[in-house]
Amino acid sequence: MVKLLWALIKMTFRNKQALFWTLAFPTMFIIIFGLFNFESMGSSHIAFIDQADNEISQQFKSGLEEIEFLSIDQVEGTEDAQNKLREGDLDFILIIPEEFAIPASTVLDPTQPPQEIVINEPVKIQIYYDEGNITTNQLVLSVFNQFIDGLNNEITQAPQYFAVESEAFESKNIKYIDVIMPGILGMAIMMAAIIGIASEITKYREQRLLKRLTATPLKVRTFLIAEVLSYLIIAVIQITLIILVARLLYDVQVFGNYFYIYLLSFLGTIIFLNLGFSVAGWAKSVNAAESMANIIAMPMMFLSGVFFSPEMLPSWAYAITKYLPLSPLIEALRKIANDGAGLAEVTSQLWIILGWVVVTFFIAWKSFRFDKNI
Repeated sequence: MVKLLWALIKMTFRNKQALFWTLAFPTMFIIIFGLFNFESMGSSHIAFIDQADNEISQQFKSGLEEIEFLSIDQVEGTEDAQNKLREGDLDFILIIPEEFAIPASTVLDPTQPPQEIVINEPVKIQIYYDEGNITTNQLVLSVFNQFIDGLNNEITQAPQYFAVESEAFESKNIKYIDVIMPGILGMAIMMAAIIGIASEITKYREQRLLKRLTATPLKVRTFLIAEVLSYLIIAVIQITLIILVARLLYDVQVFGNYFYIYLLSFLGTIIFLNLGFSVAGWAKSVNAAESMANIIAMPMMFLSGVFFSPEMLPSWAYAITKYLPLSPLIEALRKIANDGAGLAEVTSQLWIILGWVVVTFFIAWKSFRFDKNI
């Protein structure tokens, strides 16, 4: 088995076309997508915590909602908002205190003489923000200050009744390339496993090599195990290369455990190898095998969230696509890489992945025959 495994690995590296699709193609995706500055196209996400809940605070909120580049997100409270800010899911937290109101002693009627307001300390609006978004911070904080200045000017004899108190938080600063990297990992192992094993086994069958092997002392299970192990070794090289390129070129951060990333990738590779063996069991030629493999892989590449969130799909489509083999794999990889999650946090995805391992193995076992004639 060791000699056969080494032979299979050498054959893979001698096949320039297979080497391109296995290693160069996914690496090229990382390099190209990393060149685009998708962050500059997005909006700033704000948590608006209204402890005053009065006409003035609602006016403030309505003014913010009219600004195109600001998006107000729903949160469960200050602690939840601060956790989301640290995780990079929010850009700003705006806390409106209970005292946020124009004082009753203020005279806004120009026909009446102004009354002086004695202010011991201004009402402070607390703002927490991600210190990593330097350009955005300057723009949004300027908007907040302009609104507060406008309120202060409305209050007679009280130029500083309201004040802004801001505090910077250090967040994970998740970029688009950080999000897309786990997706490309999943895509790479899927394409290499399904297309690679399907075309390779079909080619062996066309050349009558599989039938000849049955006349040798080599056991069928030895050959198949060596094939699977060779693809797992290639998967290790794929994963390592993609992570290294993303890290060295674009400073992509992996906040979770690398072991979990490799473990999930191995399980994903087994799923797609099973699908590849199933295709090889049905295909009559190498061209047919490649076409069938692409029919399986291409829809998953676009529907399972490699490049875009599948939640952008219609609800009925998302309800289906989230159970595709690639979908839970990418979702789990993203949670580990971007959120620092452990296996306990991706239990639901892990069960779906393990379910697909069993289902695809059964399909491959029923459809693939080692000595099948073309």
